[in-house]
Order: sequence, then C-alpha cells, then structure tokens
Amino acid sequence: MKNYIATWVYLDSKDEKSKYPNNKGNSTSSEFQSVYWRCIVLFFESSLRYHKNENHVLFTNTKNLPVVDGLDLNMFFSNNNIEVISLKNKYPLPNDYYGQFRNQYFEFTIIDHFSDRINDEDTFLLLDSDCVFTKPLYSAFDKLQKESAMTYIVDYEEDYEIHGVTGNNMKEIFSDFGVKLDKNPYYSGGEVLFAKGKFIKNVAKDFPILFKNMLDRHASNAIKFNEEAHVLSYYYYKHEALLGGMDSYIKRIWTNKNYFRNVEKSDKDLAIWHVPNEKKTGINRIFKEIAEGENIKTLDDKSYQKLLFENLLKESNYKFDYFSYFKNYLNKTFQKIGLIGK
Repeated sequence: MKNYIATWVYLDSKDEKSKYPNNKGNSTSSEFQSVYWRCIVLFFESSLRYHKNENHVLFTNTKNLPVVDGLDLNMFFSNNNIEVISLKNKYPLPNDYYGQFRNQYFEFTIIDHFSDRINDEDTFLLLDSDCVFTKPLYSAFDKLQKESAMTYIVDYEEDYEIHGVTGNNMKEIFSDFGVKLDKNPYYSGGEVLFAKGKFIKNVAKDFPILFKNMLDRHASNAIKFNEEAHVLSYYYYKHEALLGGMDSYIKRIWTNKNYFRNVEKSDKDLAIWHVPNEKKTGINRIFKEIAEGENIKTLDDKSYQKLLFENLLKESNYKFDYFSYFKNYLNKTFQKIGLIGK
C-alpha cells in the first residue's frame, strides 16, 4: 500500500483567462502564476518535514518549470524526489460556463490519469497548494483505511449558496444522478480530496458522463455544478464517504481582519492550515527564506511552529484598513437583508 501526497497548478493560456478571488490579476501572467509556484514550494517543504517516506507528486499542465526568485524549480523537485506529472486538460470549460475557477475541472484530468496507476487500497491526498502542514498526518491515513474517502465540511449548513449553486440546487442535481436525499446535502470543501484508490477509480470511470451532462445543462441554461467541489460533494454521497472526516485535521483559515478572520487558538492542533489570504503575503515571506537557503525541514519544532504562526496567522500582519473593513461590513449587511446577492 502506498500513500500519495500531491498538489497541482494549472497555468491559464490567453484563451483560458479566468478570475480567482484570492489572487487577483491577469491569470496568464508570469507574475500571477509565480504566486502559485511559491505556494507549491512551501507545500512540499512542509509535507516533507513530516512525511519523508510518502510519495510526493505535482500535477500541472506545463512541462516548463520556471526559476522563481532565484530558485530553480526543476532542481528543487529533483532534489526532493517530487514527481512532476504534466497533463493536458481533458475537461476544458466554455468561456461563459462560470465567472470564476475555469481551470478547476483539471482535477478530474488528474483523477483520470492517476486511476490507471493507483491500487484500490492506496491512499491519495490532493490538496490546494496554499495548504501548509503543521503536523504529520499518519493518524488520518490510518483512519481512511476503513472509509472510501474523508471530507472537510466548511460550514454545516443546508441552506446555502456557494459559487452560484444553492443547497436545493445540489439536492436536485444529486437526485438527477441517482442520489436521493431528504434534505440538502452538505458542501465539502474542494481544497482537500482524501480518498482510497477505489474511490479515485470510480470517479474516473463515471465523470466523463457527468461532464457531458454539465455541458448540456450549460447549453440549455439549466442548473449545473459550477466547480469541482460541487462535483466531488456529489461523489462523496454516492460512494458513502465519511463526511466531515477531515474536519479535525484541516481548516480553511481566513487571516485578514479587514475582511474576515476566523483564527482560533485550537488551530494549532490541526495538521493542515489552508490559508487562502496568505498566497501573496505570509507564504511569500516564508518562500523567500527557502529561496535564500533556509531548510525549514530541519528546524526544531518550536522554531518551525513560530515561523508558521508569525508569518501566516498573526493578526498584526494586517494593518487596520477602515475603508476595506466598512465596505465588507456593508456588503454583508446588504446580503443579509436581501438588497444584493451573495
């Protein structure tokens, strides 16, 4: 049995330009894409600190790995025994499919490719690149042995609208594909896919039919899954995953107090921090130390935890921005009273 720990990056071409809320800018530019390469370096450095014997994999759609801030990524991946797999996207979306995250269905190209290689009892952990390991994950790997997959439920809500799809919409689409529910399904976060090989194979076999149906729905202006987490949430129900099984291991942590901050003392007990706000800030600061020769894999635990906290979670990293704070407050207020959509 093998454990795989992976992340991915998809580099948009000029024809695939899209919007990403936590990394604003031209998604085809090298400056924009370098943000993700920095995240990837820290992701693997933090995982290798704890998981020296696991198989580490990067999935991407490019064969040309850049030099970022003086760090040669070809050399970095080679020196750390990280396998780089370049894939062509099998599931491109039309320009007007949805306003954001146009490359998210690339995750199903990854699943399709890896389904030919993974064994039924192997474990596959695919995380967003802006995730950082603070502890080893071996207890989660052990827990997964009794499950098909384990998910992270961001908010235990049934009446929601996430990326243009409501809970009731999800329930209706689930039903169309044979999963009948008495109440709206939970939405499992797309930052983590943690599953055994059999689950990966089942999704790979089924997704081409579902994808065609989503394109047909789009053409007829019908409700559809807009991003990969909508789709995976369906498969988690279909294949009886342990919903919320990853809740004690990972959290989507918002760190910018001018918009939303949900940092808690108990976050130090989590094995994985997902820090979307920190792509251009805290992750960038730690990456610079790595690029300059700092080996964070060999730091003592106290120094490592201090490095992560002070760069990624410390409240004073963000100066109070009155304009942003009150603009965000007004937006939330107007949403609550129905003057603007979510």
